[in-house]
Amino acid sequence: MSAKDGGASPGKRRRGVPPPKYRLPPGDLVRSVARRQLGRMGQAARSQAGLRRAVLPSLASKDPLFVLGGWRLRKILLDSPGIRVDVRYAERPTRRPLQRCPVCRSPVRPIRNRTLEGDRVTLGYRCTHCAYWTHLRRRVPVRYRFVRVGLDGEPLDPVE
Repeated sequence: MSAKDGGASPGKRRRGVPPPKYRLPPGDLVRSVARRQLGRMGQAARSQAGLRRAVLPSLASKDPLFVLGGWRLRKILLDSPGIRVDVRYAERPTRRPLQRCPVCRSPVRPIRNRTLEGDRVTLGYRCTHCAYWTHLRRRVPVRYRFVRVGLDGEPLDPVE
């Protein structure tokens, strides 16, 4: 395939196509860097922004074009063995039904109950992926804390 056919040779760029301004790091690289940084930070990061600030320089040393947003960092670490994500919530009054989980953006399922008359009422919502749940006074995440734990989920012994 020649450059005329739309396939550029590996070392050359096609004319008119600007070089990429950023690149997304692979999830396994983010997991390993975050776990290493949590070890250096004393096994826990007090906020998502703090962990992101600690992880970005290590990623930039691998490739200066790597970028990582807080949402993507949290989404990758929610399913990572060896890292536990603790969430602190605040309650907000609202009447709108909840469509997606505010922590992981997965679908939510209503928590329902029957009344004495046999009617079904919605008491709240539960995420189908993570541990998030809420009642009708909406629980909104306000702070994420990342803790390095053993691969079995148990806290690590303190380093002396």
